[in-house]
Amino acid sequence: MSHEVKEFVTKEEKEKANNVNLVEYLLSIGEPLKREGNQFYRHEQHDSLVINTKRNYFSWNSKNVSGNAVTYLMNVHNFTFQYAVKKINGDLGDKDYVAFKAPEPTYPDTFQYDVEEVNTTNYVIKYLVKDRKIDADLVEMLVDMDYIKEDSYKNVVFKWIENGQLIGASLQGTQKIPKKKRIHPDRAYFKKVLPTTKEATNNGFSITRGYPENLYFFEAPIDALSYLTLNRFTLSNCQLKSMDGLKLETFVQTVKKAINELEKSCKQIESITLCVDNDSAGIEFLNKIKSYDFQRKDGKSIEIKSDIPDLPKGQLKWDWNNEQKRRVQSPIKKKLSYEIEI
Repeated sequence: MSHEVKEFVTKEEKEKANNVNLVEYLLSIGEPLKREGNQFYRHEQHDSLVINTKRNYFSWNSKNVSGNAVTYLMNVHNFTFQYAVKKINGDLGDKDYVAFKAPEPTYPDTFQYDVEEVNTTNYVIKYLVKDRKIDADLVEMLVDMDYIKEDSYKNVVFKWIENGQLIGASLQGTQKIPKKKRIHPDRAYFKKVLPTTKEATNNGFSITRGYPENLYFFEAPIDALSYLTLNRFTLSNCQLKSMDGLKLETFVQTVKKAINELEKSCKQIESITLCVDNDSAGIEFLNKIKSYDFQRKDGKSIEIKSDIPDLPKGQLKWDWNNEQKRRVQSPIKKKLSYEIEI
């Protein structure tokens, strides 16, 4: 419901409201925001709403709107312009509009893996193979390699393995949450990224085949597994990395680590491919990354390529798992092989 305010707003009130530190103000009034890296916050109930702290504005990609604190209140809470200005000024009172301080993120000194694993994989297989249509032998192999496990809550555990060490993990629920019990109405399954060290926070679930000369980036582990299922006979010397969203920090850190690792073997990055979702947020992230210039040590520029699935008619979003399920259900069945090396 919109709020009607007939009071005149002064030039000073408008200036104060328009220039308030957006993320600090929103956190002070209890808006559900979660930090993503050093520069961004994401709304916990609207995944495509992202706040850029450096530029002090928000972008709500699914609604195609962006702006400052006044615009935020008008679009997220359906306030009128006058009411939004009055509310911000009232919330601030005599405080300086940059006085609010966003809490600094805290990190554990070491990664604490407090997941209770089980020996069975019934729910992992049912969810990944039956529901998500990932190749069964690929899932079973990753389970055997300790990359994927099942926990006591029937979640899929995607382990972040680096140099043989467990540095983090992300959990994916396998049981659909009833609508009345969902914290986020549009999120049907439980998801969680376990807190880890500052260095490992911007890592993620990854699969490496040979040398990481060709990097592929995904928004979720299931998208990476779907892409591998579809391209397992052509992918070589590559690393498939899940960013658990659209995280610039994860992208940059992965590229830097790949460069350092390849140097030890006198090799270079050959390609970088973004395999993000085909939606407004994914396209925006893709265009942002493509605007940067990445160079190898030999001075050669690294081309940033994209491989996103075609958007079917009538759809607003399509990811690689959607595409995998679509192809499995099509009359033409792909030939399966049970030989794979990672």
